[in-house]
Amino acid sequence: MSLAYPNLTDTSGVIERDGFTAPDGREIALWRWPRSAGRPTLHWAHATGFHGRLYRPLLDDLARDCNVLAWDMRGHGASAEAADFATFRGWETYYRDLAAFLDKLAEPVWLAGHSIGATTSIMAAARRPDKVLGLILAEPVIMDLWQGWMLWWAKLLRRSDRFSLAAGAARRRREFDSHAAALDNFRGRGGFKTWPEAWLEAYVQHGLVQHGDQVRLACTPEWESATFAHTEHNPWPGIRRLQCPVITLAAEQASTFSQRARQRLRTRLPCAEVEVLPGTTHFLPMERPEAVRDAVRRMMSPQQGSG
Repeated sequence: MSLAYPNLTDTSGVIERDGFTAPDGREIALWRWPRSAGRPTLHWAHATGFHGRLYRPLLDDLARDCNVLAWDMRGHGASAEAADFATFRGWETYYRDLAAFLDKLAEPVWLAGHSIGATTSIMAAARRPDKVLGLILAEPVIMDLWQGWMLWWAKLLRRSDRFSLAAGAARRRREFDSHAAALDNFRGRGGFKTWPEAWLEAYVQHGLVQHGDQVRLACTPEWESATFAHTEHNPWPGIRRLQCPVITLAAEQASTFSQRARQRLRTRLPCAEVEVLPGTTHFLPMERPEAVRDAVRRMMSPQQGSG
């Protein structure tokens, strides 16, 4: 099925909706950009509370070079109905979902992502090394040993829902009178302060769904909060198992990939490329999309040359 992308300022592009079945039987939405035979394939995984088509300003650009796929993680965007607290096992659920997607592919692909999407891509690559050519990670959630220990202890005491991100997400306003009202509400506030207008419009257009006379967040505050509360505290076993090339892009300010974690990654994966982008925050893909684009192209260039 082909869908015209209903961006508030650009309706010229066409992408296709696809999907796959997760291990627990839930359906996960997948978006496909126009494809060409012989080109490499890239899968993009979004951050918590977001959705795949939010990143269209970046992915449209990349679609000139490769075949782009982007999922809506369960509980998010068009996969909102796949949210199921009865089967939710924290980020492990997302890892299993992405590994299941890779199992359905005939050929290996490149994995890229932002925040939880980057970490989930790491874990999927560790579990399905034959299906992943390389990783491009924007602001992955990779904790150092001290941060991980503190989070593990909070989880053990069942207090991780009190952390600022989880508590803040639980209090999020969930309904607005219209998409335009939501856009006005988010513009220039909180984490959205550094977002270009096109990105904010993409988030609002597909991150809120019609609910009666109003629009409602597709990713509910409860699901977003639970995802934050279950943040991965120890990704290192997965990182040690990686067999593919890795490029990581970290923010200069309030990064989810701390300096200590970067140093440890360089020790564990000496061939990994780690770059800190000056002036950026956790919303690095929105602030410096050209840097993410160039990292993807740089990673893929040997593959393109041999294709």
